[in-house]
Amino acid sequence: MRALGVARERAVALAIVVPGMLLFAVLGAAVLLIAVRSVASSDPDLLLPGLSALATVVGLFWMISPLVSGLAIAETHDVSRLLHFPIPAWALVTSSLLANLSQPMVVAEIPMIAALAIAVTGRPLALPLTLAGVLLSFGVILAAAQVTALMLHGAARNRRLQDLATFLGIAMAFLIGLLPIILLWGGARPLAAAARMVRATDLFAVSPFAWGVRAAVHAGRGDLGGFALHAAAAVLAIGSLMAFSAFLIHRISRGELDLGGSSSATSARSRMRFSGAVGALFEKDVRMSWRDPALKATLFVGLIGPLLFVIFLLQGMTSGGSRALLYLALFLGVSAFGSNAFGLERRGVSLLMGFPVERWRILLGKNLGAVLFRLPGLVMLVVAALVLRAGNLLPAALTIALCGLIIGSGVDNYASILFPTSHADPRRGPASGRGRGLGAMVMSFLLLGVTLLLSAPFLFLAWLPLLLRRPVFWLATLPLALAGAAAVYAMLLAGAARVLERREPELMERMLSEG
Repeated sequence: MRALGVARERAVALAIVVPGMLLFAVLGAAVLLIAVRSVASSDPDLLLPGLSALATVVGLFWMISPLVSGLAIAETHDVSRLLHFPIPAWALVTSSLLANLSQPMVVAEIPMIAALAIAVTGRPLALPLTLAGVLLSFGVILAAAQVTALMLHGAARNRRLQDLATFLGIAMAFLIGLLPIILLWGGARPLAAAARMVRATDLFAVSPFAWGVRAAVHAGRGDLGGFALHAAAAVLAIGSLMAFSAFLIHRISRGELDLGGSSSATSARSRMRFSGAVGALFEKDVRMSWRDPALKATLFVGLIGPLLFVIFLLQGMTSGGSRALLYLALFLGVSAFGSNAFGLERRGVSLLMGFPVERWRILLGKNLGAVLFRLPGLVMLVVAALVLRAGNLLPAALTIALCGLIIGSGVDNYASILFPTSHADPRRGPASGRGRGLGAMVMSFLLLGVTLLLSAPFLFLAWLPLLLRRPVFWLATLPLALAGAAAVYAMLLAGAARVLERREPELMERMLSEG
């Protein structure tokens, strides 16, 4: 409740996201109910191994979600600030686990849990037992997700392990992204082959995620002995996972999972490459961004979007398709939006705001650092121009991209000030960072629309010679577009600096509460 009061966009997010998530959950529950009923009536022997495989896949996905998407579906709270209180570790683990019951993603699972319990029920009197069995599987999933988050929290103190985990997550996300393509190419044959293998071997009978579901199936069939055996195994699994979570909390608090080792101080004197407040902030943000493995990975992943765009253009390119290069330039231009200017500061924001530096200089230095990491996208733009044989459009495309980058950085300052949030600290794991919430995402989309609106005149100047079929006019329109975009950015920067001066206390309160 305090989190909703500090971050108002989270309350807006709940009002927006919960009804939609419940609607999709109800639809998913209907599909699950029909599918499980169909399997139970057509192929009863497949029901037990099939549901075991499904529960295992869901459990593994919840465990690896911080690596694949950077988002933990089940939140594991950072209890490091509570360890000096006389609170048993098992109480911290239990409270964190129970607190997940109010998370939107967990609430959205309730219709599916009920639908699965109803689907495996052969008689109405068995419904309480089947529901208890499905809930036990869900409890194992939550407890396992908590263990994974704590292990990442401890291992993330080692920078090399953090880098490895980040790029491992990218590889896993890439492989998961290939699954729809495999299904499109192979049709239903891969699914049929997997179903035959699961039915013949029942490989997932030993999976802790499946024990609760198997107990539910046995209860639905009237086998109370099988229900009791698998339910007891699921309860034991939950208890073991919670005990392991308490063990990890003790080890993390005493530093025994700090695998980074001791860092020896170097004798070389640190040298700043740039002078002045703007240069110092620019260099500091660039160094921190490059040292943060998650932000470094974002730089490389950000190049995949333009590459896929180029592939799409090559797939359906017509004789006039080279003009699509300008659309790609616009796509690259607005990619600077959402850079979260103060995210790197974390708890250091109070020190930054204590310096006697004009606020526009702080914003300018941070905007330059964010734009620098978007410049490699311009290389993709040059590659696309060569591939599409549209070199004559490259100056206009570069101008469009730069105008979008400049104005997008200026508008994004307002989102960074109004909805500040800290990036996850690589030394503390995913739990140290927080998202802006869906309410802030809605506002960000509105500000993105403002970015496109403010960029429209300069995009028109870049397009005008092409529409008039007078390329020579680019000699006048392209410099004019860049100068106009710079002027608009200067006005946006001055306005954002005034907003920052008024909202400094709120910004520091929000950042310090999350850092």
